[in-house]
Amino acid sequence: MIAKIKKIKHKKLIFISLVFLMIFIVVSIMEMIIEPMGYYHPDYEKINIIPILEKAELSEEDYKELFYQTGLGKTALDEYLKDNGKNKILQFQDNFFRNNNILCESIGIITSQESLVNEKNKPIYGFDLADYKNGYVLITKATHSLGWRHGHAAIITDAENMETLEAVILGSNTMLQNINKWRVYPSFMMLKLKDASQDKLDEIAKFAKESLNDIPYGLTVGLTSKKNPNPENISSTQCSHLVWYPFMQHGFNIDYDGSWLVTPKDIANSDLFEVVQIYGVNPEDIWP
Repeated sequence: MIAKIKKIKHKKLIFISLVFLMIFIVVSIMEMIIEPMGYYHPDYEKINIIPILEKAELSEEDYKELFYQTGLGKTALDEYLKDNGKNKILQFQDNFFRNNNILCESIGIITSQESLVNEKNKPIYGFDLADYKNGYVLITKATHSLGWRHGHAAIITDAENMETLEAVILGSNTMLQNINKWRVYPSFMMLKLKDASQDKLDEIAKFAKESLNDIPYGLTVGLTSKKNPNPENISSTQCSHLVWYPFMQHGFNIDYDGSWLVTPKDIANSDLFEVVQIYGVNPEDIWP
């Protein structure tokens, strides 16, 4: 009888081990499949954009061409052209078409992240940031967990001091970060609320910093209800919720599909945003 019980336990142990092995294999395959989806190199020709930059006035087609060549949206381009920054725009183009070395590393128990690296696999800055201001939103596809490329999001809370607010990883409180860390990601998006005054963006950024800084990372935040009628009583958040919440409290629902969970992809596809800059992202469809 005892031998029979041991045999049954042995079979259960083998079965459980096989189940875990299959899960591990499936997740590993999914991770390999999504690996190339985190960054994009232009599959079209780099052209001479100087004739476009020298025009007295740009057409919508000109802006589109420059966006495909540099990753800069209309807002960024207008800023540089106003300040005679044609050479700066050309530098953005060079960076946009440059081939990069990319390294994927674990940053948590189940989470991995890609970075731009040199020949010695040391992180490097791969591109310059367009001019940014308080309330601008940053998105990357560089992080993924268990075969899901969820990405990461942040909001700029103090542009003058190069400051972002982020929920970085499970186990850490939300924190203020230096914006230059985003220049290491092989995919990058900078977004700006359409038709909003800078005063309004300053207000949103201030609210985010005062209400969402130094609180615990909450993995399940938003799974049941994203709304909180009391903005002063938020006990936890996660990266995309941290970005979504300040805008929602000011009347802007930046969740593209309005589903039960807001993700960086939802924010990237929101119709309320315009693109200021992309890098390592397909300009045809920044996050399909």
